[in-house]
Amino acid sequence: MGGGVNRRFTARSYPGGMDRSRRMQTAARWTLLVAGLVCAIGMVGPFHGVERAFVPWDKAAHFIAFYGLTLLMFSAFPDRRRLDLAVIATCAGAAIEVLQRIDGRDAELGDIIADAAGAFAVLAPIWLERLREPRAVRRQARPAPVPVIETELA
Repeated sequence: MGGGVNRRFTARSYPGGMDRSRRMQTAARWTLLVAGLVCAIGMVGPFHGVERAFVPWDKAAHFIAFYGLTLLMFSAFPDRRRLDLAVIATCAGAAIEVLQRIDGRDAELGDIIADAAGAFAVLAPIWLERLREPRAVRRQARPAPVPVIETELA
């Protein structure tokens, strides 16, 4: 074969000129939207307790839902900081609990903790992989501090 360009994965090979990673990102965003709506309607809407058909414990259902939603957020927004996305997912879980309280249903701190645990559990493998890197490599990846130049005030 030669060392030519693989035309199969170029932007021209897809309708609309979209490359593969961009298509995956768009698909992840649509999936996130649908999954988020399903979770929000399930948690706030009239379907109270429907998650028990899949997971018998409410906290586990919250953990699994926010683990999945955070994974989708990582795929949908790859250029965003992952810690920020986990915090956004946790804030969304807290907002859902507030909406449940307004709706007259029970709002539990345990649900918010389960949401946060699910969102931040996605980060655990990433942090563990980073710890496996040699210390010198981790230090090289960190930006150097900017020197402070003192100016004379006279």
